Amino acid sequence: MERVQEIFRADRLIQDFGMTLHEARDGYAKVSMTVEDRFLNAHNIGHGVLLFAAADAAFALSVNASVDAVGVQWSLNIFRAAKPGETVIGESRMIHKGRQSMVCELTVTAGDGRVLAKGQSTALPVSREAFAAGKARKDG
Repeated sequence: MERVQEIFRADRLIQDFGMTLHEARDGYAKVSMTVEDRFLNAHNIGHGVLLFAAADAAFALSVNASVDAVGVQWSLNIFRAAKPGETVIGESRMIHKGRQSMVCELTVTAGDGRVLAKGQSTALPVSREAFAAGKARKDG
């Protein structure tokens, strides 16, 4: 769980959105946040990117719980709007863990249990050394 806590604390978007980590383990994560005024679109409902952020944060934590990985594909269908002031919950469950890819099922619900969105995402395992090497080349 320390690995997940480290990732959770270091992720700027998770922190900026004020997300709360409820549960995380290898292949599963659950986060939540409140639909604040700053997250409303012109129709006075939660912006779609807010629902995506909840799903993506859970995804990132579920795949990185045991191995460094980056997301490369997402598909999210939004069924219902998030209302101002309510809680939005993002969950990610790994449905495939291979050597070269991981696929997760994403669900976003409201605090009252209404399903707001569902989708899938894919991640590729990477090494932190590969990121460091890429940064060194860019800086050099």
